[in-house]
Amino acid sequence: MSYKILTQDEQDEIIVSFLHAQERDEFCHQLNLARFDQMLSSLPEGKYKERITQLRNETNERLNEVTSIIAATQAQIPPKERVDAATARIAAKKA
Repeated sequence: MSYKILTQDEQDEIIVSFLHAQERDEFCHQLNLARFDQMLSSLPEGKYKERITQLRNETNERLNEVTSIIAATQAQIPPKERVDAATARIAAKKA
């Protein structure tokens, strides 16, 4: 699609920022799953263990969603040179 105002650089930055956020999400969900698994191995039966089990299941579902979103985004990722340039521009704006 051709935009009148939105530049290619801006589009690249949006895609790179989006993918970065999804990867952060995926990483956090992986951390939580590992944490919940460790907790569940030592918690006694009861409401707290049930809650952690529920959180683990919800986190696993969300991880599957995020993984699917990342996979679907792969076709939209610009070439590596543009990703690198977008990453550099984003970092410069944060500095």
